[in-house]
Amino acid sequence: MSTATVTAPPAEKTAEQPVEQPAETNGVRPRIRGIDLARGLALLGMFAVHGGPSSDVGGVTGALMFVASGHSSILFATLAGLSLALLSGGATPPGASDPRRTRLRIAVRGLLIMAIGVTLTAMGTPVAVILAYYGVFFLLAIPFLRLTARTLLVIAGCWALAGPVVALLVQSWWWGSSAADMVARVDPITLLSGEGIDQLLVTGVYPAVTWMPFILVGLALGRLDIARLSRTTMLAIGIGMAFVAYGFSALLTPLGPRPVAGPPDASGSLDWSILLGADAHTGSTFEIVGGIGVALAILALCLAVAERLPRLTRPIVAAGSMSLTIYVLHVLTINVAGLDAMPGQPLWVLLAFIAGSIAFALIWFRFARRGPLESFVHSTTAALVTRKSSLTTDPTTDRRTHP
Repeated sequence: MSTATVTAPPAEKTAEQPVEQPAETNGVRPRIRGIDLARGLALLGMFAVHGGPSSDVGGVTGALMFVASGHSSILFATLAGLSLALLSGGATPPGASDPRRTRLRIAVRGLLIMAIGVTLTAMGTPVAVILAYYGVFFLLAIPFLRLTARTLLVIAGCWALAGPVVALLVQSWWWGSSAADMVARVDPITLLSGEGIDQLLVTGVYPAVTWMPFILVGLALGRLDIARLSRTTMLAIGIGMAFVAYGFSALLTPLGPRPVAGPPDASGSLDWSILLGADAHTGSTFEIVGGIGVALAILALCLAVAERLPRLTRPIVAAGSMSLTIYVLHVLTINVAGLDAMPGQPLWVLLAFIAGSIAFALIWFRFARRGPLESFVHSTTAALVTRKSSLTTDPTTDRRTHP
């Protein structure tokens, strides 16, 4: 899923081979272990949100549950943007060589991931599945692939400021409108899963209108060459962003119950004070900036730790390198087991998710190079893109009338 220039020390070559496989871009450069470690931690955080204890239990467990809420999905989205950068050239944006093929590969990949997400949601799972949103993010990111890191960061900053306001304005008009009813009747995604294009873009749990900044920042990190960035600088910037965003939000938000996103009240108006909050899924500028800060700090730590402790981090790295498969398996498990997919489960449920997913990943990589769903997405994308390219370049397929 991603490429890199960082490899495990020679002494670890045999032990770490399952998660040091060539990336899906061109099979030349190995994966960056720190990215897979961060992706694995994001998965564990989602396990905690969907099948762990409540943060009300207090202590270390409660604190970890609180941090996992919201931040896990933001880290996941930021890493998605980083993966897009690595899939499209890393520090060198796709140039004149074959930009159309790059865009097509990412579009196909996004549609496949979106289809998997829609399928999971259609099963009636209680989990707010992120994959359909994830696929939409891939599609929306295509126009930004050729931009420089500086331009991407500027756009991300502007989007973080304007996106929450736009979201609130659109939501206040959309909910209960005739347009919403019409879309619900004709939108095939809504008809299939109950979660339609309007939710994926504006009104859902992870709407593109407020989540694209995470993708753009991740894309910028890849354009800066993540393997060479200073871990200390990333950590300091991340902590600073989180401190400023959450600090200002705490000062501006009155004590008492925090507002959350939702439909208008009986008067038809929305509570604009939501823009001052920073709690999970408020979709405010403070949540976006703070979430990016936490993601940067975690990524910096993961890059540093994975390089220095390859054996210790191997289990989580293995899980992170097949995150799509494990995410889908955890949603299916929750569905089959009839769990509520909300914090409040016994601690052993969370531990079982973690142990089971890590064991599955370690065993799988003894026999295969990629996770099963990763292999499916990779091979299907390659086949479709190759077929499309051959149809485009083969003169026998040109049916136009020639003079």
